[in-house]
Amino acid sequence: MSLFKRCLRQYIEHHIHVSLALISLVFLTYKYARLPIDWNYMGFAFFGTIVAYTYIKNVPAQVSFNSGVFLVLQRSPWWVHAMGVISVLFAATLSDLQQLGLIIFVILSLAYILPIPFKIAPFRDYGAIKIIIVALVWSGISVLLPLLLWDPISWEIVLLYLAQTLWIIVLTIPFEIRDSGKDVLRHPTWPQKLGLWRSKILGTVLLMICAVIHFNLSAGLEIESEQSITFWGSSFLFALGFTWLGLLIAQSKQSYWYSAFWIEAIPIAWLLMRYFN
Repeated sequence: MSLFKRCLRQYIEHHIHVSLALISLVFLTYKYARLPIDWNYMGFAFFGTIVAYTYIKNVPAQVSFNSGVFLVLQRSPWWVHAMGVISVLFAATLSDLQQLGLIIFVILSLAYILPIPFKIAPFRDYGAIKIIIVALVWSGISVLLPLLLWDPISWEIVLLYLAQTLWIIVLTIPFEIRDSGKDVLRHPTWPQKLGLWRSKILGTVLLMICAVIHFNLSAGLEIESEQSITFWGSSFLFALGFTWLGLLIAQSKQSYWYSAFWIEAIPIAWLLMRYFN
């Protein structure tokens, strides 16, 4: 393996790529909402994503809550814990409403990797649910929490959150397809349950619903209120197109780079297209 590929692999495996993908979506939310960028929130989103993904990676399946916490502290490098402290400091600067929303998403994230009381297995053991939990948290961090600093929850924000959740679900399906042959869970993932092509058809339908929501929000922007927010536009349609193409091409036997780099690069490409459009 060349030096470039080794560096690129470290960039991916230390979760810098996925963190840049998430903060790209946060940037896009500020851009489309015509709001000033909250750099404290950006710092929280970047460092918090690296910490969360590292902790999730270091907790094996079928582990108790206490053992999971111990393994997180033992296996994660010191600099990840330092980033955890930094992300907490950034989170302390958020508004009360943002912090309340953040607590909910932190609980969801913990329930994703660790068993909750009454011996209920982590959400990641339930294949059909885990993809939804990931999407809810991602769209919450990238859309809902940034907007809560400026506006109370409205129907427009709820619809935007729903549309972002549907899009992220589709963005995650190639990862589910990749892991369908090795995931051993209490309940099957979507590709394991529905099969390859039915999962792709379902993803296509979800993308269509996402597009319809944004189109209607776009109509509301022109007709009802200047405060309406929509991602509708050429760069958004290109992002949807790349997501759909990535979904169609996805196979269970795919290269390491396909999902880990190219699929996760779609939010970054969307941001670049939005700024240079």
